[in-house]
Amino acid sequence: MPLISVIVPVYNAEKTIKRCVDSIRRQTFSDVEILLIEDGAKDASGALCDSFAGEDARIRVLHKKNAGVSAARNSGMDMAQGIYLQFVDSDDYLPEDYLERLMQTQKKYGEDAFVWSGFGVVDGTDETMTEIIRYNEAETAECSRKDLFRFSGRYLLNSPWNKLFHRDIIKRNHLRMEEGLNIAEDLQFNMQYLDACGDVPVVICNTVQYRYVRTGQESLDNCYRAGYYDIHKRILTEQYRYAEKWRVPGEDYDLFYKRYWEYMQSALANLKIAGDRLSHAEIQKEKKKILCDIFFQESLKRKKGSMGRAGYYAMRSRFVWLYDLYERRSEG
Repeated sequence: MPLISVIVPVYNAEKTIKRCVDSIRRQTFSDVEILLIEDGAKDASGALCDSFAGEDARIRVLHKKNAGVSAARNSGMDMAQGIYLQFVDSDDYLPEDYLERLMQTQKKYGEDAFVWSGFGVVDGTDETMTEIIRYNEAETAECSRKDLFRFSGRYLLNSPWNKLFHRDIIKRNHLRMEEGLNIAEDLQFNMQYLDACGDVPVVICNTVQYRYVRTGQESLDNCYRAGYYDIHKRILTEQYRYAEKWRVPGEDYDLFYKRYWEYMQSALANLKIAGDRLSHAEIQKEKKKILCDIFFQESLKRKKGSMGRAGYYAMRSRFVWLYDLYERRSEG
């Protein structure tokens, strides 16, 4: 039985999959299996995966019909034999000592600890690291799930790939990534896992960085996302309920409302690029839902001192026509 199962969903990744797999094969910690879940790719990704498996006995490949990244990860979890699970996206890669350092931390803090890393944001065009995301400046941060909003505020909770999961916890609690969800599904899964863990140490290795490659596909600037508001409303409401259950300190709720505000601004921006996907009436209805959202209004109250009076009262009124008037004047 390998100690770590590394799960890599693969879809149309012929340009990046070799770098990704090579980075896993070169790990100084070698007690791993590498699971390549080829999700109905239309390029040469599947053939490349098979060639890697022919070169390294630690690699297993599953070819399946395209069903999305969550379904691919679920298939990987079903196949996995390791004690721990590490997710890696096919665009991304790992420093050579990444798994070794996570396992050293796991051993130091005990098998119950939930070990994370920071991550470096890599420009997909020239492969330069443009940003390093960490919890704080300490070499290792000792936290708990009570730091929920602090994790979110630093973008450390949103993804599965900077974390070492216990397969047994996932199996015993029947945890799955929601396959019908294509926004915030990772955040939801991570919160469910934290809940299943109980009040265990969350240990973040700030000096170890997963390499997250920004390809440009993450942007909503020119891509309308159906259901953006409803999905984020549901997931963030779940987060709020977990915060109450885990007794997150009251002063940290400012971080929740700050993040909620940002998501709702993105939801409003998303409606501007809906094009012919929504009728005018449907767009106005979505705006009304956002403006009347209880969490949005609380976020707005906390923004009062840092925004213009016109914008504040237009949103506070909950009248879509007044908000639209404010928007037109702001843009004109």
